[in-house]
Amino acid sequence: MAVTFPSIEPTARRFSAPKWQTTGITSQSGVTTRRLWGSRPAKAELDLTFGNITDANAALILEAYNDAKGATIDVALPSIIFNGAAGDLTGWMNTANTGAGMKWFFSEDPPTLESIAPGRSTISLKLIAELRLA
Repeated sequence: MAVTFPSIEPTARRFSAPKWQTTGITSQSGVTTRRLWGSRPAKAELDLTFGNITDANAALILEAYNDAKGATIDVALPSIIFNGAAGDLTGWMNTANTGAGMKWFFSEDPPTLESIAPGRSTISLKLIAELRLA
């Protein structure tokens, strides 16, 4: 069962599209051969920054990370995460909802928190969309 990410709008968002899993080799003559390992791309990345939020909201994000047991349990993202993006772009970023079979997980690195004023924090984190067996 997915962990619900808190409904907090990020102040910055960086998305890397899913990658096609390939390997390549170049022979001594200079000929390159590539091998495709699968029928779907995977490992999209979503870097999120929540700047100048209340410590209570920062605690909600850390609680979601804890509930997901780091990169173990998938995370259901609310639509507010994609605010400001047009429909087609939102579909690309929210790969978990495109029928591609991917789900969002926290990366292996935990969220980082910076206290900027009493009661205010900035928190940054990375999510990775992965294909996983049920």
